[in-house]
Amino acid sequence: MSLKKIFSFFTAGRSSENTGQVKFFNRKKGYGFIQPENMEKEVFVHASNLESTIQKGDKVSFELKTSPKGLEARNVRVVEA
Repeated sequence: MSLKKIFSFFTAGRSSENTGQVKFFNRKKGYGFIQPENMEKEVFVHASNLESTIQKGDKVSFELKTSPKGLEARNVRVVEA
């Protein structure tokens, strides 16, 4: 495991700026998934955690938070459409 992945794992519960690409987002259901640049596993995102409108393929920045169901993206905003 790389140092970057280890660092990401230990800082996941704290505020840390990350970037990634939206893999899927369903506006009607209000959720989707982001593929972070520094992780292999995708991260859940809920519409209530968006700072801007997102769609599949957008490059976004976000904070990772640990929830009872796993990692979640918070404060998600588009950096490149």
